[in-house]
Amino acid sequence: MSRLPCLLLFAVTACGDPATDTTGAGTGSSSGVITDTTATPTTGPGKSTGETSSGGAEGGLSTGEATTSIDPTTTGPGPGTSTTGDATTGDTTTGDTTTGAPLEHFLLGMHVEDVSPSPAFIAGKDVYMGAYGAPYTRGPAQGVHDPIFARSFAIEGNGGGLVMSIVDLPGMGNEITREVRKQVAAKTGLSEAQILVGTTHSHSAPDFMGLWGGVPGGYRDFLIATVTKSMSAAWTMRAPGILKVATDKAPANNRRGWGFTDDDMTVLDAFDLESQRIGTVIVFAAHPVVLGEDNKLISCDYPGYFVKDLEATLGAPVALFNGTLGDASPKVPDGDYADDFARAEAYGELLSGIAADLAATAAEVEPELEFTHVEWMQTVDNVLFKAAALLGILMFDFEMNGLDQKVTTQATYFRLGSAIQGVAFPGEPLTRLGLAIKEHMQAPHKLILGNSGDALGYFVPSDEWQTGKNDNYEESVSMGKTAGDTARDKITPLIDAGNANL
Repeated sequence: MSRLPCLLLFAVTACGDPATDTTGAGTGSSSGVITDTTATPTTGPGKSTGETSSGGAEGGLSTGEATTSIDPTTTGPGPGTSTTGDATTGDTTTGDTTTGAPLEHFLLGMHVEDVSPSPAFIAGKDVYMGAYGAPYTRGPAQGVHDPIFARSFAIEGNGGGLVMSIVDLPGMGNEITREVRKQVAAKTGLSEAQILVGTTHSHSAPDFMGLWGGVPGGYRDFLIATVTKSMSAAWTMRAPGILKVATDKAPANNRRGWGFTDDDMTVLDAFDLESQRIGTVIVFAAHPVVLGEDNKLISCDYPGYFVKDLEATLGAPVALFNGTLGDASPKVPDGDYADDFARAEAYGELLSGIAADLAATAAEVEPELEFTHVEWMQTVDNVLFKAAALLGILMFDFEMNGLDQKVTTQATYFRLGSAIQGVAFPGEPLTRLGLAIKEHMQAPHKLILGNSGDALGYFVPSDEWQTGKNDNYEESVSMGKTAGDTARDKITPLIDAGNANL
């Protein structure tokens, strides 16, 4: 396909805040009910619980693996192996696991894999970076400044299990995430509803959505295989352990002028039974846009510096999930910085220090896990998305009848003990939408994992739609006015039902 139609198509919009950041999206669909799935998690812990593998994509092959973290010893026998699934009718799925005997502890595992493009892929000049500008205008990536990773965390408790991975990318098309879920389910025995695939939304990482030029097929295959490997390994390696949690505030800005944003930072800290740290999961919201459109080197942006610094402090793998990120942007400390990489480092290390202090205050969580899953159809009202889909440049599968287009999307609600409630959200919820969803949660620690399960752009509350905030930028990269309210109305009943078990 010629690049010219794409350039003409997208010349009228930049995928991000023209003043402070740029963010991409793609797709949509309409209301309605879709499939049931039955949760059938396997049981039985593995041996070790934290592992990091290095070596980026080399023609689709991983190039080495090094264990750099914990090699704990499990104590006592694992649980039994009988499992059951209980699916409701309609558009939701409820997970239920029977392990023969109640678990005394969570089963926890963490695994990290490098998913950077190899020098050979970079040399091909067809690895494009996502989330800034129109297709191809930024040019292909010229190298890797700092490696990008898939960071996977597995957890099983009384009631069920989940494995979640966060990948340093702007987003992933649902063709890719569905294939990852399918392969992980085949390797682990989990249902696809128990497999959560998210992205940090770095604007300096490869475009696995197809909006900005995309990536070669070999790199796409490598990413699917490597994320699958990481998630499967995290599940296999889970062992009895303790989960702790703490929440406090951290600095971020709101670019739509509200004067507030969802500035919660939550730390989930996992330990084995000998008090050795397995790994740490952080949830915090701010667009990774410290590096600008002029950057041509692959990078995690500030999340990479955050993770690197916190891993050095805590001595175990760290994963950062972006939260209610739709209109949240970085609040870099004032200073005289050499370049944007130095600014990203300063912000990442500022957040890392806050997270380290939080970890020291974390309290233990009871080993219970409940989850429910919902799927629905959302219409695509955005004319640019419709045209891009017709041109065949997106890594999303729409149900198309000319310009009448829909997409199936999903969300997962989960509860950990009586302390934590969370939602994997299929895109970038704006602050007021995310806070409205959190208001339904009654646990003290409330999580939204943004861009997790899908990456369908901005979800704007209808009462905020085209009210002039940020020059209506987020509306231009949204599926449409109904998307935010529809997602809220599908997700909040899961939370309300889950509150009965607190």
